[in-house]
Amino acid sequence: MPEAGYVSLRDHDRGRRRTIADAIEVVCDELLVGDVGSAQVSVGPLQLPSAPRAAIVAVIFRAHGCCVSLATAARFEARAGTGARRDEFDIARLDHAEVCSDGSVLLADGTQLLGVEVIPTPLRYQLSELDQRIIHNLIRMKGAYHCLRNLGDDVPEAFRQHCPDLWVLDFSRIRTIEAPPLKVFRGYIELNDPMLNVSNQKIADTLALCGVHVPRRRRRRDNRATI
Repeated sequence: MPEAGYVSLRDHDRGRRRTIADAIEVVCDELLVGDVGSAQVSVGPLQLPSAPRAAIVAVIFRAHGCCVSLATAARFEARAGTGARRDEFDIARLDHAEVCSDGSVLLADGTQLLGVEVIPTPLRYQLSELDQRIIHNLIRMKGAYHCLRNLGDDVPEAFRQHCPDLWVLDFSRIRTIEAPPLKVFRGYIELNDPMLNVSNQKIADTLALCGVHVPRRRRRRDNRATI
């Protein structure tokens, strides 16, 4: 993870940046330099319900005291040689990769890559109001209040200035909850949140979205004698 204190350049438009070359261009334009020297990539995983493998990707230019973020991604593509073929890789492989001034990248495992480009991951930062009410009812029913935490706790320190100071659902903890049978949970909602009119299917869909395990109904044994 990058150390605190680095100035983040043009963070407002990071969603439009895809390549290591884009990051280098930002530094050249902002600092009016022709050669940025070497840099290092840092990957900060996020805990999101719809994109559990997504991560913040930043290129750290230590010599200039700055960093440039790329679009949030779970995968990236690059060429392993001088040919035209491009392969996909898990975004975690970019962590601690060394960046040369020509834009080539040397992964931590020694793999040399050219034309590194992240594949943006569509994010759903917030559940719908209905989904949130269902999950909050589950938390109250199970007494699982540890599933609430500050949004900034999931983000590396160098990026916390870009996160609002809000208490949110921690989906990594919500996934540890074992929900009661749907019929029982729906009965709890009807008793404690009577204005929330929701079907068993909607409850199941919301719990699945958040990675909550729902026990399956056991089939009744047929004890009738067979001839």
